[in-house]
Amino acid sequence: MSAPSTRPLLSLYRAIYAAGVTATLLVAGFGLWIGLSLPSWPVALVSVAVAGLLVLAVHRRLTEFRSRRHLPGPKPSFFLGNMSDLLLHGHGGRHESLQALHDEYGPVVRFHSAWGSAPFVSLSYVSPNLLRKELDSHRRADRTVLSRSLMGMAGGELHRTHRQVIAPSMTFRGVSERGYVLKDVSDRYVNKWKHVDERYEGLQSDLRDWSVNCLSAFLFGDDWDVGADLHAYHRALSAIEEEVSFRAFHPFFVRWVFPRRRRRVRAAYHRVAAELGGVVTRREQRIPASCPAHGATGTAGATGTAGATTATGAAGDLLDRVTRAPWSAEDRVEELMSLILGGADPMSYVLSQALVMLSLDPHVQEKARKTIEASSSAAQEGDPGPDPYVRNIVYETLRMFPPVPFSAKFSDERAVVEQGMSIPPGTVIMWMKNAVGRNPEIFREAERFNPDRFNPERFSADGEERNDTISSFLPFGAGPRHCVGNRLAEQQCIVLLTEILKNFHVVPLRHINVQFHSTISVVPSAVPVRLVPR
Repeated sequence: MSAPSTRPLLSLYRAIYAAGVTATLLVAGFGLWIGLSLPSWPVALVSVAVAGLLVLAVHRRLTEFRSRRHLPGPKPSFFLGNMSDLLLHGHGGRHESLQALHDEYGPVVRFHSAWGSAPFVSLSYVSPNLLRKELDSHRRADRTVLSRSLMGMAGGELHRTHRQVIAPSMTFRGVSERGYVLKDVSDRYVNKWKHVDERYEGLQSDLRDWSVNCLSAFLFGDDWDVGADLHAYHRALSAIEEEVSFRAFHPFFVRWVFPRRRRRVRAAYHRVAAELGGVVTRREQRIPASCPAHGATGTAGATGTAGATTATGAAGDLLDRVTRAPWSAEDRVEELMSLILGGADPMSYVLSQALVMLSLDPHVQEKARKTIEASSSAAQEGDPGPDPYVRNIVYETLRMFPPVPFSAKFSDERAVVEQGMSIPPGTVIMWMKNAVGRNPEIFREAERFNPDRFNPERFSADGEERNDTISSFLPFGAGPRHCVGNRLAEQQCIVLLTEILKNFHVVPLRHINVQFHSTISVVPSAVPVRLVPR
């Protein structure tokens, strides 16, 4: 959605609020007149109650403004709060608008959402408060689209049981055991790029395909249909991401106001669900739950205890654990959908930005090749393991170009103190990752691409620990609701980046206009680099 199109949208929202208030007053007034004229005291009392609810809602909105006016931020309007400030650069440029607000108001910025939605406080640093267990992730939009998954469900026992099923496949060990899958998929794309000409413009599309194929092959094993129509699959995934993103910052009634959007996201949901439902069905038919070897770890899968093998004797993948879990078919499909949605576009964006930065810094590029060669020759043949310097490149890219621009926590009961200011309960606390990663008070030479800042030696000459660590910006979230697939995401990027550096020189392409659009993650329109075979 472009910036100009937000003006009529905001006008529509104001009109809906004004019409709602006017209609409520008219209904209450007419009912009161009827009740007093007949007379009918029940009708009169209902009318007074309706008017009273409206007065109470107005009072709560004004109290929301008063209780947070000590926090820095732009002045809100009654109906829409600070939506006009947030959408100054369009729906897809909210991270740019938030960055501008931090530049103007400092490290803590308050902004109010539309009437009926919780207010926000955005931080340009990672606060220890974000690690508190009693703060749950703010998942209002996810709950309207992916309510059965880790993305959408509230914290609590159900969330823990779902996470216990998924987490063993996502540990460092679980990812390492199936790392060969990531390499096989990455090699397929590397071999393709060796045979394209210099004018090849499909790198961005290939990176999205690679990300989906990597995730799916890792999660689903041989039951993933590599011949699937990935472009239609991408379009459906993008439609779901767009809708989740749209509902997150717009008024609560948007899912009913735009029926075409609602139909589009439902069609996309059914398209992805059909693909993933087919994956689950193939696994269940190939290794039915009645199989002794499959059922032996069925209870373990439900409680989170690691189940080691399938009936074939091979290391079990996540799909095997999900089909053993005591969930409904809808729960299984939606949980798998959330994992694909949470990882596909974010990782393709990280790779695209890493390639751009490497193309602009031949020194870092050559150093990475030397460390890859050194670690390969020093390691045992077969599995040299991930190169630490390539991991640093991934971390530095995440710092400068976070694929998910912001994450949010929510406290219903307790106030939170930030920078000496008390943030009342009921406020969503968000850390703006773009602002955090480029905050010069946290990262020295914050605008410089410097993978060395994440070396294990994190101490200065006087022995004081430095701030520039991955914990300083938390790209995968914080606390009990941090991204369950962070290890897989890291390894996925490291494997492809390593193979690219082994086989290609990364050269910048000038005069290419790249546009960025932000939904759940950031999506670039192109990758302005050329891969030249070594």
